[in-house]
Amino acid sequence: MGLFDRLGGKFKAGLAGALAPAPDPRTTYVSAYQKQRALLEQVAAANRELSAAKQRLQAKAAEFRASLPALEERARTELQAGRRDGARLALQRRQVVVLELATLERQLNEVEREEADLSLIEQRLSTQVEALRARQEVIEARYQAAEAQVRINEAMSGVSAEFADLSAALRRAEETTGSLQARATAIDQLVREGSLESLALPSAAHDALALPLLSGADEEIESQLAALEHEVGAVWTE
Repeated sequence: MGLFDRLGGKFKAGLAGALAPAPDPRTTYVSAYQKQRALLEQVAAANRELSAAKQRLQAKAAEFRASLPALEERARTELQAGRRDGARLALQRRQVVVLELATLERQLNEVEREEADLSLIEQRLSTQVEALRARQEVIEARYQAAEAQVRINEAMSGVSAEFADLSAALRRAEETTGSLQARATAIDQLVREGSLESLALPSAAHDALALPLLSGADEEIESQLAALEHEVGAVWTE
């Protein structure tokens, strides 16, 4: 295959690609919107789980804080009763609660930071989703307008073809009408000039042509007329 053949093949392939129907952008943006929406729902679900965990930690921390005065009071009571070991045990239990409370507070701080981060991510993602939705609506409107424009152009093309056919038919009718008007004018002119009258009276023309034929019999006719007059005179004389 030569260079020009390869170039021709590439040109045809490019032309076919350019003329191929473009993918519907609404489908692309619907898919992207659905993905963003699903991600937003996941972030919101995670944020709700963090909130629930924070509430549980807060409840547990409140429980530990409430138990500290009671353990301290128990240690005091044990000392007053002379039970030093019991007082030591109460203070050991209080110290464990203090350490657990510190751990809970650190966890609470971490959860609150994560919750704040997730809330910020959720807000940003929600803004992006809304912006994407608004953009998608604009694209849908523009795509529908483009589709309507294409349908209008196609309809106008058909109407233009019909108008062209109608114009041709009207032109032929005008030409026929003009020809008929010309013939009518010519006939009217002939009528005004009297040409049609002479053509319409062939018997008169025939009589005019027959007169020379009768002129040769004048003598015979005159003789017959004289004889008739003689007979009539004789009758009147009697």
